[in-house]
Amino acid sequence: MISVISEQQRRQYVDEGYFILERVIPESHLQILRDSCDHLIDLMHQEMDRLGTDHIHISHRGKRYHIAKQYDKPPRLAEYVFSPLMAEVCRATIGETAYLFYDQYVVKAAEQGIKFSWHQDSGYLDFSHAPYVTVWAAVDDMTVENGTAYVLPFSKSGIRSRVEHIRDPETGDKVGYFGDEPGIPGIVPAGSLIVFSSLTFHRSGANTTDRMRRAYVTQYSPQPIRQPGTDQLLHLGVPFLKDGRKVSHD
Repeated sequence: MISVISEQQRRQYVDEGYFILERVIPESHLQILRDSCDHLIDLMHQEMDRLGTDHIHISHRGKRYHIAKQYDKPPRLAEYVFSPLMAEVCRATIGETAYLFYDQYVVKAAEQGIKFSWHQDSGYLDFSHAPYVTVWAAVDDMTVENGTAYVLPFSKSGIRSRVEHIRDPETGDKVGYFGDEPGIPGIVPAGSLIVFSSLTFHRSGANTTDRMRRAYVTQYSPQPIRQPGTDQLLHLGVPFLKDGRKVSHD
């Protein structure tokens, strides 16, 4: 496989906490991401119908969907999650050993999706841990108008470590940055990746368009993340790479 990550991007990840790769997801995998999103939304609707409700947790029918830790439910989604492209991203960011820590579809429906505040992904963990990498995949073309993700480089935030976040009582978001920096918007075509550290502040805007906006997020850690003082695994801890080579999932 030809490398899609340059040495400059590797250095940028270390220095600024992120890099962007445009149009790197193979078309076949992009179709898998779209089909899988439809599949998981259908399953969520079925569960809503069973429960007699239009919302589950922070997912609301026809408005927004957050569907987490379901990578093994849709047919073939794991092909993307454990793909050569994801392996290259992990090697370029967290090293030769990687575990799938978390995955989530974030869907903002037309003129319904709300914005998310500045936060570090590590800010949602209330204990010290090795930083992990977030891979934010654009399933649709991303614009400011449809609520793309923004990243805040380390040089702008001045922060390279996990900080305590404050819960917004109105949205439930955790917020960790209160400065005036606007951040860098990921204005990218479908099939692109925004790759950033769990220590990098990021946010997203509201979807003000008349079309759905879909993103798929995978996170990989250099070691399983466990609850402090216990052997209890937090979220997922699926082996992916060992000594730089893919672990079999057959």
